[in-house]
Amino acid sequence: MCSLAWRIIWVGFLFLALVCGCSAKPTDRPAADEECAVREMFAELQSAIKNHDADKLWGLMDTRSRSDAEKTAKNIQAEYAKASSEEKAKQEEALGLTQSELAEVTGRSFLKSKHFHKKYHELPDSQIEKVTVQGDNATVHYLEADGDHEKMILVRQHAQWKVWLAMPKASLR
Repeated sequence: MCSLAWRIIWVGFLFLALVCGCSAKPTDRPAADEECAVREMFAELQSAIKNHDADKLWGLMDTRSRSDAEKTAKNIQAEYAKASSEEKAKQEEALGLTQSELAEVTGRSFLKSKHFHKKYHELPDSQIEKVTVQGDNATVHYLEADGDHEKMILVRQHAQWKVWLAMPKASLR
C-alpha cells in the first residue's frame, strides 16, 4: 500500500508540473496597448498646447487639474476685481487676456493665458523617452528641446487616460 501511495503522489506531482509548465504565459499585449494609449494622449496634449486649444486641453485634463484651474481662475478674478486700472492693465498684459476675459475668467479660459502657456511652452517639441504604466497611473518621461528631462503623470478616469497638469501660481503681484 505504501508503494501505491508513493506512485499516486508522483503521478499527482507530474500532473501538476505538466499543468503549470504548459499553461498559457501572460502576454504583454495589455501593457503594450496601454502604453500606446498613453503615448497617443501625450501627443494630443502636445498638439492642444501648441495650438492654444483650451477646449481640447480641458477635455484631456483629469478632475484634479480642472479643479486646480478653477481655483487659479477664481484667485485671478478676485485679484483683478480689486486692482486699480493700472494694475488691471498690467494683469491683462501679463496674462494675454482681455479685460472682459479677466473679469469672468474660468478654469477653461485660464488655459488660454500666457501664464499657463509659459509653464508648458516646451512640451509641444518634446520627445518621449520612456512610458511606464502601473494600473491606473502612467508616467511619461520626456526630453525637452533644451535638454531638460521631465515627466508627465496620467491617470485613468472613467476608463480613459487623463493628464494631470500642475497649474502655475496665480498671484501676479
